[in-house]
Amino acid sequence: MDRESRFAGDHDPYRDLAHFYDPEHDRITDDVELYRDLATLAGDDMLDVGCGTGRVALGLAEAGLKITGIDASDTMLSIANGKLRQVAVTAKLQRRDLRELDYRNEFDLAIVGLDVFGHLLTIPDQRTALAGLHRALRDGGLVAIDVVNATPEVLAARDGALAVQAEFTLGTGQAVKHFVSWRVDYDLQQIAVDHLYDSVNREGAVCRRQGSFELHYYTRFELELLLIDAGFEVRNVYGDYLRAEYTATSERLLMVAEKPGR
Repeated sequence: MDRESRFAGDHDPYRDLAHFYDPEHDRITDDVELYRDLATLAGDDMLDVGCGTGRVALGLAEAGLKITGIDASDTMLSIANGKLRQVAVTAKLQRRDLRELDYRNEFDLAIVGLDVFGHLLTIPDQRTALAGLHRALRDGGLVAIDVVNATPEVLAARDGALAVQAEFTLGTGQAVKHFVSWRVDYDLQQIAVDHLYDSVNREGAVCRRQGSFELHYYTRFELELLLIDAGFEVRNVYGDYLRAEYTATSERLLMVAEKPGR
């Protein structure tokens, strides 16, 4: 697969996995509350980058924010649009690549949540994406980037291991077990991630769905320097969605930066 894009050609790693996303992630609400609070500081016009099935975007639209959600996965966006038709809120959902943003001074807040920024594998792609986010924001606007805090200890523990990430039940009553495997390339600072979803069908047979992609993992100061290089001023570095101060052992690396000028 092209190292510069998880969606090279017609490849969509979420094509066979998207219907698992909401049953597994709907229980997560702390990030929605964090982004709502950031919008209180920055303003109501928000860009949700990598909006997926719309879990965060629609939750924030229900809170009264003006949401534009973008994603490179047609499968994810199809689910998000189906959900949007069933609720009494308004949001714009668009198929966009993070490296090809053409917005200018349209948003008060941009969020790049749950490892979306990790899909940018090269420095040119990372710089291009941040430049696009900088243009998209109004002066004084905020960007929030949330990635895994891949410490040496975490990388060593998960490299080559198969771990159970979650167990949940689909609306059909099928029980699902979600396994994740990492293969770490320390030279390229990348993780090859395999997601395996096992469920049992009505005949009692185990059905496995799999999707794979690569993620770049960031250090705290690497991400901070990328943001500064793009013209942002870093305001906060959190270790979780409850805004605990970031430490080397935090689970997440969540950085909030401002486009100066207001």
